[in-house]
Amino acid sequence: MEDLELIRKSSSPCSSLVIVVRKKDGSNRVYIDYKPLNKVTTLDPQSMTPPADIFQGMEKDPYFSKLDLSQDYWQISVRKEDISKRLF
Repeated sequence: MEDLELIRKSSSPCSSLVIVVRKKDGSNRVYIDYKPLNKVTTLDPQSMTPPADIFQGMEKDPYFSKLDLSQDYWQISVRKEDISKRLF
């Protein structure tokens, strides 16, 4: 994974447990327990729109987008300053 630049060496104090499980179709699924990250994450309630406001806004629009990221987790970019928080 390091050769493919999917992972890199780090000296961050934060780390998470990783488990690789073989799926029925023979492919692998990577599970990472990011719960320890909650201990070092600062919640900024001002940056989150209340769900009720989001749904109310959707009532007025005839179309909206739906994203299924269940297979594309690793496609989401992470800010450089936050990479150290996603270690395993």
